[in-house]
Amino acid sequence: MALANSEIEAVRVKGEDGIPAQYEWKPSTWYIIRDDCPYLDILVRGFNAQSTDKHTKLEQLTDVAPEGRSWQRWSFEKEIGRNRRFGEVTLSLKIPKDTVLRCYVVPTLLLSYRDVIAMIEDIESELGVSATWDVITERTDRSWSRLGTSGGHVAASELVKFVDDELRFAYSIRRDPFFELGPRSRRNVPLPENAIVSHWATRRHDQLQHSGDKVAKELQILTHKVARHNPGGRLPDLHREIHRLRALSRKIAELQGTLSRLCDDVELQTGIYPGPIFQRDYRLRQLLRAFAPRLSEALSAIESARSHYPPIYLNTLWELWGAVWLAKEFRRWGFVGSCFVNPVDMLHSCSWRLQRGDIVMELDYEAEPALIDYSRIPPAHDRGMPALEWAALNQEFDPNRPYFGSEERCSPDYLIRITTPAGRMLMVGDACLASPKHHGITNRLDSKPYTVENYRRTVGWAAEDQVVRCHPLGGFVLYPPPAEAWAYLQQLPGASDCTLLCPSPLGADEASKRLANLVIAIAPEVTIHQP
Repeated sequence: MALANSEIEAVRVKGEDGIPAQYEWKPSTWYIIRDDCPYLDILVRGFNAQSTDKHTKLEQLTDVAPEGRSWQRWSFEKEIGRNRRFGEVTLSLKIPKDTVLRCYVVPTLLLSYRDVIAMIEDIESELGVSATWDVITERTDRSWSRLGTSGGHVAASELVKFVDDELRFAYSIRRDPFFELGPRSRRNVPLPENAIVSHWATRRHDQLQHSGDKVAKELQILTHKVARHNPGGRLPDLHREIHRLRALSRKIAELQGTLSRLCDDVELQTGIYPGPIFQRDYRLRQLLRAFAPRLSEALSAIESARSHYPPIYLNTLWELWGAVWLAKEFRRWGFVGSCFVNPVDMLHSCSWRLQRGDIVMELDYEAEPALIDYSRIPPAHDRGMPALEWAALNQEFDPNRPYFGSEERCSPDYLIRITTPAGRMLMVGDACLASPKHHGITNRLDSKPYTVENYRRTVGWAAEDQVVRCHPLGGFVLYPPPAEAWAYLQQLPGASDCTLLCPSPLGADEASKRLANLVIAIAPEVTIHQP
């Protein structure tokens, strides 16, 4: 009875002017929420609303409400504070029964919506891959929430779920095949409605083969990475991912065997022309998913038919865009070259090799330097060389990303190698999407410049005949604009040589000048002509 005597009548959200706006409650509506006011107020008649999630409580407000009604607040500030993101956020309610609160978070706090779109377009232009859902043809903006039931290029785990789901419909047709309603007009010629099972099995088998090859390649990359000496904090994630990929590989092989047994050569010679006749039965409609054109492609491992998140969080988007911005700046200085992406995970492990005359600049994003294996290293009086030099001679490392770290925390976002006729130089940087109102306020030692300074002292580049350490001025941090908001971090004791760059996705003249000054101070040969 209590469930029936509770009902949501209205909702209230903050507008752009900071004034709350009240709207009629509609169960299917997604309410736009700014990430600087991450909450939704609901006007409830009857019993108080309750969440099905025991960890999420709706706050009781004291705001004036009509008799028999009260205002409650669903706040998700902590959630998006930990993982800055935008897109859909939902909350299922126990009271009122079968009710779901639906919000769509748009960025306004640290980055504007225009900033985010500009960053995504920069990434797509530079890397040649989609950093978000495709543009919808009937709308001029982008959508981070689209149905993903097509049979095109999907994540391997999602493809496995599709095939698992469709198998029962294929078996159903095999057990209970279709028959012609009238006299049989052709002997020994399968009906297209039955032959589709073999065509479906062949199609899905090929898709699984392609996905299996990608999984095997990713597994090989991770296995080689684990073989190197890694920081302890990096290993659990690597082992979990290897375990997941091995299980996924076994499942793909199992499904391929099942699909092979469903194929019939005679059925494969029967032409299939999907039309209204294939829409009359739910089993046929499900199998037709394998032949559907691609609606959108998610570069995400989220295993659902609908993405409730953008493919990447804002934090990761900022880090990745930072690498793209650096590469664009180098090109603006006259450097030319290519971007190399991880063939398995295209939005991570990107590298650029750019050259202008006899000067080479190599930018690595998420390089993950190998950690010195202190269990094998001899004591200083026996080895006769610094630890980084010993590791470069005696440990395995990635030849394409030849970096070592001497401490557990050795995973900077950016490493830049500069090679000139005068020698080699190394720079290190990190991105930080944070608010100047909170970052490093209570304790300056927790701020990002100190992290980068530690990287600068402990990360080295194993070049052909030497180990190159970071230049004394080689540390930098990418913060969101404006630059003046971060002035309090420019003269930190012990980290005052770290350069703060605050590029804007819509134009970054000040940040461009700072970067140019930094690179010239490290490698004067890189003469930069500002346009």
